[in-house]
Amino acid sequence: MFVPMCWRRFFLNKKSFLILLVLSACLSSVVGSGASDGYPKTITDSAEREVTIEGPITAIVVLNSDAAEAVSILDDIGKIVGTTDGVEKYKGYYYSEMLGDWEMVGTWEEFDYEKIADLARVDPGMLLVISYTSKVSDVEENLAPFDDITVVGLDLYNAETMEDEITALGILLDKEDKAESYRSWVSEKKEVVASAVEGLERPRVYVEGGSTGDLGSLRTYGEGSALDDMIRLAGGVNVITETIPTLRVDWESVLVEEPGIIIVVPPSINQLGWSDTSEMEDMVYEIESRPGADHLAAVEEDRVYVIFRDITLGTGSVVGLTYWVKIFHPETDLDPEDVYKEYLDIRGLDFPEEKIFLYPEIS
Repeated sequence: MFVPMCWRRFFLNKKSFLILLVLSACLSSVVGSGASDGYPKTITDSAEREVTIEGPITAIVVLNSDAAEAVSILDDIGKIVGTTDGVEKYKGYYYSEMLGDWEMVGTWEEFDYEKIADLARVDPGMLLVISYTSKVSDVEENLAPFDDITVVGLDLYNAETMEDEITALGILLDKEDKAESYRSWVSEKKEVVASAVEGLERPRVYVEGGSTGDLGSLRTYGEGSALDDMIRLAGGVNVITETIPTLRVDWESVLVEEPGIIIVVPPSINQLGWSDTSEMEDMVYEIESRPGADHLAAVEEDRVYVIFRDITLGTGSVVGLTYWVKIFHPETDLDPEDVYKEYLDIRGLDFPEEKIFLYPEIS
């Protein structure tokens, strides 16, 4: 049958139109499903700010080593594109193979916002910047002009708040299952600790952040600090009662408080434990040799300890918590080393059998 050219054009155009209509519907369906696939997502961060993301996070900048550890726990470390020198300085042994691929965006105290913005320009997706809550307002203000950068304030070092913060980060990174798995593990260990110390006498504890040789300016931790929380959860009483997280005190003030246990938590400058006890022995001797120390129960009963800092703060703080319980209450049936092995296994790391994390050893 003969069909005039004008009608053939009509049928072709109509057919093309129908094809385009179908393709458009399919595309709308795909876009629609992406938009409704859990996005937008909103969490409340540790600075009490509402943080909303409209789509998946494709790149991450961690402004401290605690944030890097948290991302590692959630098995999303491949998205890190930028970090600060603090990660390399204090936790480089964990990330040595990746540091060369990460842009350095400043120090742990000062950030290079232009470099962070450059990283956002390189990645066409969404960049997440993880900051301590004490710095998040400044970070957000400096990065506010960039729509494709989201700033979140999470401390990620305190045993008391760690589980909630990991849950929030898991939501932002679409890693809720990993966050829940880690949270369940931490909850289980904390319940074991709480049960172990229930009803036990609480020793008086003094914690020092490593001596500088100046007995008039010793770094310690007051009420509201992560280590104050650690003392309380482990079944002890902090002799430092000031409501200042980190402060300086003189040795005379410590003597007056008569601690029954002293714990030294020195900075862990890019080390994974100690290879031998010589440095730790020196730290214990330095404290025991201070004026008036021989009258303290902590010294008389050989209860001055040095512990690896990394296991007292950050995502591994529940490991430190178990060690601290054993220090305070050696009669409890806990095995800190087993907990440490489990933690490293979660992160895909082997336990370094040759390393020392606590001195003196608890019998």
